[in-house]
Amino acid sequence: MTSPLPAGEAQGAALPKTSTAADVERALAALRVAQRSLAARRRDEVVASLSATVDDWLATDSRWLSQAVALLPDATGFSAPMIRTALPMMLEALRAPGLADLVEREAGERRGPALILHVLPGNLPGLAAIPAALSLAVGSAALLKEGRGDRIFPALFVASLAARDPELAACLHTLYWPGGDRGCEDVALAATDLVVASGDDASIADLAGRSRARFIGHGHRISFAVVTQAQVDADDTAAGIARDVAIWDQRGCLSPQLCFVEGGFADARAFATRVSGQLSRLVEELPPAVMTLGDRLAVRRCRDEAEWMTFDGEHSEAMTWGDEATGTVLLEPRPRFAPSPLGRTLRVMPIPSFEALAALVAPYRGVLEGAALGAEPDRWTALADHLRQSGVHLVSQPGAMQRPPLDWRQGGRPRLADWLDGDAV
Repeated sequence: MTSPLPAGEAQGAALPKTSTAADVERALAALRVAQRSLAARRRDEVVASLSATVDDWLATDSRWLSQAVALLPDATGFSAPMIRTALPMMLEALRAPGLADLVEREAGERRGPALILHVLPGNLPGLAAIPAALSLAVGSAALLKEGRGDRIFPALFVASLAARDPELAACLHTLYWPGGDRGCEDVALAATDLVVASGDDASIADLAGRSRARFIGHGHRISFAVVTQAQVDADDTAAGIARDVAIWDQRGCLSPQLCFVEGGFADARAFATRVSGQLSRLVEELPPAVMTLGDRLAVRRCRDEAEWMTFDGEHSEAMTWGDEATGTVLLEPRPRFAPSPLGRTLRVMPIPSFEALAALVAPYRGVLEGAALGAEPDRWTALADHLRQSGVHLVSQPGAMQRPPLDWRQGGRPRLADWLDGDAV
C-alpha cells in the first residue's frame, strides 16, 4: 500500500509521485502476496473492519476528514466547506449493515478475482472508497489507479484502513500515472484478473481493447431533474434541486444539468426563479469550486448563447438568472436535451407531459444516469417507474441525488455482482 499521510500534514502537500512501470510491477507482486491472507479471512470480519474505518471518517472529531478538508481544496479546487459536507455523504453508504447486505445479496458465497485493477475517475474526491471496500469485501486485492484530479484521497483512505487493520490495507495499493502511459498501463492490464474503469468514452474504449482480463467500463453519463406542475411553487423542491446542482459543482454523473417542468412556459419560469434564488443562497454554505479558464469560458459562452436567443423570434422568451459566481439558470421556451457546461449551470424547460419527456430523452437512453423527481406523493412512484422505463438508473427525491444507495446500478449494471465468477444478478 502507499505510505500513510502524517496526521495533521499541512495544506498544500505535494501530490504523490508519478509511477513507473517498475512501480506497477512491484505493487502487483505485493498485492498477489497480500491477497493470500485475505482469501483466508472471514467476510464478516473484513466487512466489520471496513465499516469501522468509515465510522472513523464520519466521527465528529475525525482526524481523517480533517486531513481531507486541509489537503483536498488545493489538490482538487473544491472548497473546504464542500469537502466537509459532501465527502461524508459519499462515504456513509459503506457503513454496516448496508455494506454487508449488498455483499450478501449480490455475491452470496462467491469470491472475487484475486486481483482487480480499478482505473478511477478524477472528477470527484472520495470515489476510490467504494471500489476499494467492495473489492476487499469479496476477497479481492486491488490496485487503485488514481485519477489526475484525485491523487490525495485514495492514499488517505488506505491509510485510515491501515490504522485499523494493516493486514487488510496491504491488499490495496494506490498509484498514479498519466492516462495513456502505455508502459504502466500495459503492465497493469496484463497482470490483473479484472479491470473496472471509469472515464471518458474514448479512454474506456482504448483500455477495453488492450485488456486481456474481463473488462467493465463506466463512461460518460448525464442526469437531469423533473418537476410536476403541482410542485412548481414548492420551495423545498427548488431547494433540493439547487442542492443537487451545487454539491460537487455538477462534476458528478448524478448532478442534474437540465430541469424539465411539467406545464407551460409560465410554470417553467416560476420554477426557474425559485431554483435560482436557492442556488444563490448556497454560495456561502457551499462555495463553488475554482474553475479553470476553459470552464469559465464554457459557462460564459453558454450564457452568451442564451442571451442571443432572446433576439430569435421563436426563442424570444428565453431568460437567464444568476452569474458565474452563484450559478446560472437558463430558461428556454422549447424543451431539448442539451447538457450544460457544468459549473452550477442548469437549463430549465417546460414539457407538456411525461409522455413528451419520454420521447425527448429516448435518443439519449445510452447516456442517461439519474433523475431528481419533484412530484406530489400520490404520483411519485408511478412517475419514477416511468423514468426508469425511459432508461434512468436512479430516481431520487430532490436533494438526495448526491446520496445514492450503495446498490445503485450505475450504468444499469449491478454494483458488485458482475465482478465475480458466475452469472450477474
